[in-house]
Amino acid sequence: MNQKSLPDAVGNSPKQRLKVYPERINRVRAKKPKSRTGCKTCKIRRVKCDEERPVCLKCRKFGVDCDGYEQPPPYTRGTSLATKPLLPRGVCEVPLCILPTSALFKNELEHQYFLHFRDEVSFELSGPLPTKIWNHVILQSSTETIALRNLTIAIAALSKSRSCPKENAALHRSFAIRQYGKALTQLQHIISRSDDSAVRISLIASLLIFCFENIHGDYEQAVSQVRSALRMMRKRLATVARPYSRLRTTSSIPGLEDDILDIFVRLDNTIMSRVSTPHDSRQSLLEIAYIDSDFRMPNAFRDIVEAKDYLEHVQYKLMPYLAHLPDIYMYGDQVIYVPPKDAFDEITTHLRHWDRAFNPLLEDATRRGGSDFVATATLRLLALSTNIAGQQAFLGGQASGNPELFVPEVTEVMHLARKVVAERCFRKTFVFDCGIVPTLFVVIMNCKRREVREEAVEILRSCGERMEITWNAAAVARLGEQLLRAEDGLC
Repeated sequence: MNQKSLPDAVGNSPKQRLKVYPERINRVRAKKPKSRTGCKTCKIRRVKCDEERPVCLKCRKFGVDCDGYEQPPPYTRGTSLATKPLLPRGVCEVPLCILPTSALFKNELEHQYFLHFRDEVSFELSGPLPTKIWNHVILQSSTETIALRNLTIAIAALSKSRSCPKENAALHRSFAIRQYGKALTQLQHIISRSDDSAVRISLIASLLIFCFENIHGDYEQAVSQVRSALRMMRKRLATVARPYSRLRTTSSIPGLEDDILDIFVRLDNTIMSRVSTPHDSRQSLLEIAYIDSDFRMPNAFRDIVEAKDYLEHVQYKLMPYLAHLPDIYMYGDQVIYVPPKDAFDEITTHLRHWDRAFNPLLEDATRRGGSDFVATATLRLLALSTNIAGQQAFLGGQASGNPELFVPEVTEVMHLARKVVAERCFRKTFVFDCGIVPTLFVVIMNCKRREVREEAVEILRSCGERMEITWNAAAVARLGEQLLRAEDGLC
């Protein structure tokens, strides 16, 4: 790329000024009565709704389905009609206090990119379920640390380059790379301090670098960065055994929020299960000892966040066995691993109880449709794939001898996957959560019905370059195509 042909990113060339975000003449927050009549989708995203009907302009611009407006219930004295929320109150602490002033930025362009990250990119990264780590912890930290702020700006610019007209893409991309390089230089000075504050900043920076490299397309560099961060976290964990529970998280690193520890545990497990070479380590880089004392599945989950916590708790218990499945699928006899049989009944019982507690949420979300359905159906897909993979891991050769073993689970997976991908709010970009991609990988590797595997490949193709942490939809689709051709003797 010829850097000289590009205008200066700070706006020295008025004719080439790069517009990221709508300009605001007066950035002083107006004191107006708070409206509670916005559309359902904007309320979930915690953004101001323009209240245009039948669908709001904000949702159309963001590219999601507008789920319409609440109808005021008829007032009846002495009665209260309460509906069970899909998302708990406070699940996504959108930082109302985080209103960065232009004093934090060198120029208006940086400010616009940060607003783009805050209002759109952070929600895209969260996946179907907004999380505190992206919508609060990282945003708050970015207002306090210039290196983190520059990383968020770089991610926003890179994200913009992938969604804007071609003539502007190079400008956004060039700015993103320069901002990224600046942030890395600033981080070197922070890391050299080695105190608790520096460790926290370094870990948050690792998450942002992982996102940037993934969006940029350098997947192996992204994984390498996270491996280094996991090793850093392992050294800083206070206890040798490193006990951890997804249901009762307590970070033992001074000054480090539970949310940061949670996301690194998720990364650790995801990297263990990614498709790689048979010689790659399948051991936890954090060397976590999962706590399972007094574990009891609720009869019904309060909301989708609680449901996800309990599912991840079961997945983490199962991960030492699941981590070897990609190797078994890809390299067969080169991998020798026999899991203990006595754990099978316990895991299947947990998953059966999870299904029972989750069904009311799924039924409610199916009626609602839109983003509620995508979030809930994605969680159901993960539970189904966990069940299939768990049976495969424990039954081994017995599973391959029964072609009808996974038919009920696979049938439901394909039904839900088709519906999820068809939703307008389904994002075909990088998201920091797993869902449909590893689920369809499990279907391709376990289902014996060729027509089902062909459909799974087709759904993955329709996902474009969607990336779920380390799972790339296009790469898994190509893998599925190679396996199908191998069966036909074409390769």
